[in-house]
Amino acid sequence: MTEYSKTNGSSPDPSDNTSPSLSLCTRLVNCAKDAIVLQDLQSRVLWMNRAAEDMFGWPLDDIRGLPGIGVILGADQSTEFEYDLQSPIFDRFVVARHKRRDGSEFWNQQTFAKVEPIHEDQTMMILVSCRDITEQVQTETALRQTQEELRHAAYHDDLTGLANRKKLQTYLETPLVRTALKHHQIGVLQLDLDEFKDINDSFGHAAGDGTLIHVAEALRRSSGPQDLACRSGGDEFLLICPKIATTDALITRADLLLKEVRKPFHWQDQTLLIKASIGASLATAAVACGEDLIHQADQALYAAKESGRAQTSIYTSELGRTQTTKTQLSRDIQTAIDTGQFSIDLQPQMRLTDNRITGCEALLRWNHPEFGQLLPLSFLTIARRAGVLADLDYRSMNLSLDALQNLREAGHDKIVLSLNASAEVMADRNYPGLLDWALQSRGLSPADVCIEIQETAILQPDAYGITTTVDKLKRMGAQVALDDFGTGYAGFAHMSFIDLDIIKLDCAMIARLEQDTRTLDIVTALIRLAHQLGMSVVAEGVETQGQLDLLRTAGCPHIQGFGLAHPMPASDFVTWLSAQSNVDCPFERHVPKAS
Repeated sequence: MTEYSKTNGSSPDPSDNTSPSLSLCTRLVNCAKDAIVLQDLQSRVLWMNRAAEDMFGWPLDDIRGLPGIGVILGADQSTEFEYDLQSPIFDRFVVARHKRRDGSEFWNQQTFAKVEPIHEDQTMMILVSCRDITEQVQTETALRQTQEELRHAAYHDDLTGLANRKKLQTYLETPLVRTALKHHQIGVLQLDLDEFKDINDSFGHAAGDGTLIHVAEALRRSSGPQDLACRSGGDEFLLICPKIATTDALITRADLLLKEVRKPFHWQDQTLLIKASIGASLATAAVACGEDLIHQADQALYAAKESGRAQTSIYTSELGRTQTTKTQLSRDIQTAIDTGQFSIDLQPQMRLTDNRITGCEALLRWNHPEFGQLLPLSFLTIARRAGVLADLDYRSMNLSLDALQNLREAGHDKIVLSLNASAEVMADRNYPGLLDWALQSRGLSPADVCIEIQETAILQPDAYGITTTVDKLKRMGAQVALDDFGTGYAGFAHMSFIDLDIIKLDCAMIARLEQDTRTLDIVTALIRLAHQLGMSVVAEGVETQGQLDLLRTAGCPHIQGFGLAHPMPASDFVTWLSAQSNVDCPFERHVPKAS
């Protein structure tokens, strides 16, 4: 454009139509969609095209000679600015927020070019090309915001806003966590809600979601600035706590978290009291990574659940070994059922009026190929969790009836066999019929068996189904006993709606007979009341002569326990019945006789 500049040193005017070529150039520049502004080195506006007038809202005649920076920034029009010819703006795009004449703002993408003078009496000029990129910037901003939202969603739980498992994995790889593990200064709390399903069932899933949000807020209030609170799934949460180096500090944090969780949660017109269990683990030299620490906290959580819930359990190596064994048993139990790893031991019951063996209880044993023989206490809960307890009960039933059939064939036709039945199998409407078929197929009678149900079974939500099963068993001719009576769950008031033949006094009560007169009074009263209700009594866990004498005085009709005999394989039981006088037991004055 300097080719057409005036030679008297004044500013060029591309609108001068003295030359056909200049007229064409002006028309072309005015047709450009980008704004073009010509300035001197002091940024004074010399000329601009129509697109620039539209962009800034200023006619050329109104701002010619004024500093352009004052126009585009809305500043004082006397604002001084001088171009630095060494500035990097001549080598790149410049994006800035500028103002139009009406005060509205827009994003301006500019390029700057130096216009060298042709004649000595001319000065350097600056050509500024401007483009309104407001829509593009807004689009990019929205895109970045969307990307940030997607990134946040990828690493956070939708409902609670806490970190999710993906965020947890990233966090465990940070230098903060690696350093804390190296110096054994990090702990993990794994929290699981107790009876969360009951909230969903009673108040609806919206209340369940509200409960999870309540717990998430409790975690936030209990978290330190470098901690990570995470919802690991369902109603399980994790709190990763760097900078914690002692068990006491970790338990203090757990207590604070439980206190926050237990704060009343108001849902509509209801106040819900939330309870939770926590498994806690602290880094030691044996912990190689964050996942190991979380696994330990998970094992401690299982222990807290098994110990009664609503508490904190801290991981120890002994606890870890116990939980590892239980995990293996959970994997093995179905195979054990399928391959016949279970067997039956029999423990005799003695009638005190004539010292005769009148019955025996069938006790299930798991002959594990690695751990040896396991008692029910070590695997029944595992079977229940695995959903195979009913299958195990039916397996036990058939093994027990096989043992009873062998007793009959050996000439012991008066022994009544007691079979343990879980709440799961008692809730099965087919159980009485399957038991009856199993008896008939062996030539046995329903009168030959007594079905033992635990005290807790009659307090189950489906207790009505259990009482229906009891009625069917009674109509068949079988006896029904309430096992472990006196553990504190139920009482005679709860038994008013269920027809029982026998109650079995729990061994914990019998163990206190000789030391606690109150226990003796209670046992004596229970025996008398049972007699009045037409029920018999079996005292379990009888081990000493003193216990036996007190039970005789109290009028207890039957006993069972190590003092009489330990449980034994069915084949050994037949031999034991034939040689009772040689049994080594404390009841030397009361040698039992075979029935």
